[in-house]
Amino acid sequence: MSPSPDDLAPASQATPQADPLVEPSGPAQVNQLDSESHSPAPAQASASESILEKSVLAAAQDSPPRGVLLYTTVGFLSMGVVLWLLFAWSGYKEKYSQLNEGWHLGGTKMVEITLVREDKKSLACASDKTFGDTHCGYRANGQPFGANAEVDAHTLQPYNTIKNELFLGAGLWASPALHGTLPAERFTVVCNYRVVGVARSIALRWAPTGSFNPVDQSAAIGTLSDCVIPQ
Repeated sequence: MSPSPDDLAPASQATPQADPLVEPSGPAQVNQLDSESHSPAPAQASASESILEKSVLAAAQDSPPRGVLLYTTVGFLSMGVVLWLLFAWSGYKEKYSQLNEGWHLGGTKMVEITLVREDKKSLACASDKTFGDTHCGYRANGQPFGANAEVDAHTLQPYNTIKNELFLGAGLWASPALHGTLPAERFTVVCNYRVVGVARSIALRWAPTGSFNPVDQSAAIGTLSDCVIPQ
């Protein structure tokens, strides 16, 4: 039996059939993958835009209006001015405390004076004015008020309290508590002080050989009595 023409055809001319289980590969497939990997998904893009909008709105809400900033600045400046006035008034009150807290005309208060025993001859004031029967040891021209400048019960001298309050008093050295031997170091004396006047145009001396210098503040004028040295 002779073979048919189909049987005589070479095997190489047989048409190969594509395997349905094998996926195609090549440049087309690579380009398609690259395109898919670089193209954002619509859902992701929408989410990013929503987050950006919320961030912008939050920043706008957190930023205070210009008016609020202006009012805040003005408020802080006002508080600073008020505090400055309070501190200034406190300093004024401390400096002129003799004009209040018992330092009034006709009033009597207890004072504690800081002294050294040489103050009897060192401390002096100069003025032409008299306050009742009290007066300074010297006149405004520096000359003794009377025949001599000896300190007596009517001679005013400048003193400071332990709170550094300046005043002029007479009668301190006439107190029996100061007639004995006085401490060699600085000490204090407690007295009753009665205010009889206020002086402004007055000059003070704090050392025997010192000069008289006018004071830049008002000073109470009064008499000292019932003085004791604290033990």
